[in-house]
Amino acid sequence: MYAAVEALGGARFDIVYTGRGSLIWLPDLVRWARVVSGLLVDGGALYLVEFHPLTDTLDDDGTRVVEDYFQPGAETFDSPHTYTDGPPLTRTVSVQWLHPLGEVVTALAGAGLRIAFLREHPTTAFQRYPALERDETRGYAFPEGHPRIPLMYSLRAVKEGGGH
Repeated sequence: MYAAVEALGGARFDIVYTGRGSLIWLPDLVRWARVVSGLLVDGGALYLVEFHPLTDTLDDDGTRVVEDYFQPGAETFDSPHTYTDGPPLTRTVSVQWLHPLGEVVTALAGAGLRIAFLREHPTTAFQRYPALERDETRGYAFPEGHPRIPLMYSLRAVKEGGGH
């Protein structure tokens, strides 16, 4: 990913999309944001949809905060399967980095992108916690009467310049 500008021969795009669950695999968001900016034409935009980092602080039931939101460094996991429970892996160790929301926004702003919007959503793409129920958007949300937290977020960041 960090070599995308070179790998694509310097091509520039109107839209770059980064999707659900991708940022945890990246140790350096400042570098990622520079790559995104390098892939955009002036006036082009990044559209990012991501799981909210607050959800990584909760226990498996989604009822208690058990992890540090500002946890420094990486987490290493050793599991014989991926999160999709596919066939057994030959390489079982994975590394993930948790990025607070402010780190994401600051990295993008530092790369010359203007945040057009940042929206936090009370729904998510899968039943991460037992209390979540499928809602009318075909996502999952805490039921009526249950305290809600942001489960996902989306943002649009625009590359300024060129009179756009």
